[in-house]
Amino acid sequence: MSNSNPVDLPGGNKNAARRPSNSKDEPLLFPGNSGQAPPGPHHPHHDSDTSADDSGYNTPSSLPLFRRNQEQERLLGGGKMKLKKSFTHSASSMASDELTLRESLAWWAMGLFNNISFVIMAASAKDILPSSVGVVYLANSFPSLLLRLSAPYWFDRVSVEVRMFVAFCLFVAGFVSVALIDEPTFKLVGVMMVSAQCGLGEMSMLALSTRYGNKSLTLWSSGTGGSGIFGYLYVVMLHTWVGVSTKACLLGGVFIALMYYAAFRTFDIPPEYEPPTPVAGAEESGAKPVNELSFRERFKLTLSLWPWGMPLILVYFAEYAMQSGTWSSIGFPVTDEAKRDSFYQYANWCYQAGVLVSRSSGTVWRPKLPALWIMPMIQMVLLGFSTLNGSEHWWYDNSLLGLSVVVGFFGGAVYVNGFRLISEGVDPAHNELAVAAASVCSDIGTNFGELSGVYIQKWLYAQNGISDT
Repeated sequence: MSNSNPVDLPGGNKNAARRPSNSKDEPLLFPGNSGQAPPGPHHPHHDSDTSADDSGYNTPSSLPLFRRNQEQERLLGGGKMKLKKSFTHSASSMASDELTLRESLAWWAMGLFNNISFVIMAASAKDILPSSVGVVYLANSFPSLLLRLSAPYWFDRVSVEVRMFVAFCLFVAGFVSVALIDEPTFKLVGVMMVSAQCGLGEMSMLALSTRYGNKSLTLWSSGTGGSGIFGYLYVVMLHTWVGVSTKACLLGGVFIALMYYAAFRTFDIPPEYEPPTPVAGAEESGAKPVNELSFRERFKLTLSLWPWGMPLILVYFAEYAMQSGTWSSIGFPVTDEAKRDSFYQYANWCYQAGVLVSRSSGTVWRPKLPALWIMPMIQMVLLGFSTLNGSEHWWYDNSLLGLSVVVGFFGGAVYVNGFRLISEGVDPAHNELAVAAASVCSDIGTNFGELSGVYIQKWLYAQNGISDT
């Protein structure tokens, strides 16, 4: 992917304007434009020297903020030009990768803080409702699933600023409710608020990354990978090592929420993608603007994402079935509950390490669609092997922890590269909506994986003569 520098606007901030680079890093030539980029939208607050119309964009003489990656062919005679889209499977359909240090830190911090709320709730499940841990896990994931399923039909109608403010409010309200209210029902409502925050925040930031480029997606993904490690470490350090109460640990989440929203407020958010202004005599072949899509068209767009969404579903299904079913049924010896608990904890730490490494590799390793399918296939094989191995004990010692690292690596790699390939594979006008819609795939895989894990654990307990009481 060839990087293009941010556009310098007269009197403006170059980091506020990002556009996809042309495949040859050359400006698009338009008739009578003398090598200049085509006219396009411009936000008035970035340029005080030019006038803006009532829609908030500058006159056609301004440079574009975004540019569709197009191949141009001059037709002989008539001086007409035919524009052919070439964004499919092209890295250059994403925005420029140029980020300042402040932006880079903010993207990583957003990934860390957004998902750490989910991890803290999961790590505190036994203390929140000791007799209903499974219910806590369900409340921590199901609202996010419902929110993501509905996203294609409203997501673009609510600004990212509003979505992230709502996510911040849910973050605070959720942690305060779980920490201060003793009624189990209201505690579960608080957990559900955190689930909704995590889902809404992840959808919004993944979609926003399409305006910034692959580097922002990688930094976000790396931060989410770190949330697994730091989230559990937060609970273990404060609650287990220092002896701080669960209530105090959860109230500390309010400060994390403040840092979360403060990190978001540091962004200079570029406007949404706008197609180039049509030129007289040119064939119009662009996609319908997302705000004009009907319910049926939005549904069809969601279904069209299956080449990238299915690997996400499969890889999440396999890894969460292993975590909740297989790893919880392994110990040396397996009949020792303390040994099973110890292996489960270490396996999850190793898994999170693999996730962190692979989610941080998005700018280094960029597999194509066939490799995206191969990784979840291997993950499914690992699920089958781990389940049978938990019964037959072919390979049964602590070296199995190495397999947990591999599982985490595949899961993280499919995540960061799956969303990258979606951004590269759909029309730029639909990038944000497509990425938000596809984010439900991880939740589908997670929920079905955890459900399957319940039955895998029961089977392995029976095979090993372990009582589940």
